[in-house]
Amino acid sequence: MKTQFKILATIMLLLSVSIFAQKKDYSKEPGYIDFGDLTALEEGESFTEVIIEEHLLRMVAKLARHEEPELEKVLSGLKLIKVNSFEVDDNNIETIKKKFNTVENKLKNSQWDRIVFSKNKYERTYVYILTKGDELITGLTIGTYEIDGEAAFVNIVGDIDLESIGRLSDKFDIPGIEHMGNGNHRRDRRDREEN
Repeated sequence: MKTQFKILATIMLLLSVSIFAQKKDYSKEPGYIDFGDLTALEEGESFTEVIIEEHLLRMVAKLARHEEPELEKVLSGLKLIKVNSFEVDDNNIETIKKKFNTVENKLKNSQWDRIVFSKNKYERTYVYILTKGDELITGLTIGTYEIDGEAAFVNIVGDIDLESIGRLSDKFDIPGIEHMGNGNHRRDRRDREEN
């Protein structure tokens, strides 16, 4: 039964995402971030855009109520999951790096807190959250790329529980969430305020 539920939920999400474009304007939501124009990156070998809006999230949350109550709890507070991912190659790496830096600068220059930053010679990842008060997280943004691999920009809007956000990655294969730690997001804010 559990396997049937997962298959049904996945099929419904994929069908819904492929049939409907984004219906509602989420730009006024506090946790929303505009990635800007990504059309230059859409022309590469592989490009995927996934938009799961509030009404679809509610539908899946209801389906999960009996089989996976923890997933229902995670989904019930969300308003939007948006993922743009693309293959990284020699033709688009510079465009990706520029977009990556532009989005990160937008996050740094606003009220977002960086909770994860990782880089080496071949890859970079950041995770930012937007908080309301001391306890409520209203937005999560992830940027990640790997040379000769994949790049992704992810924005999750709504009431977010960091302790259970990994469940979204398990269900929807959201890139970059695996980089999230145990929710120790105040450390980077303190470091930034001290500098």
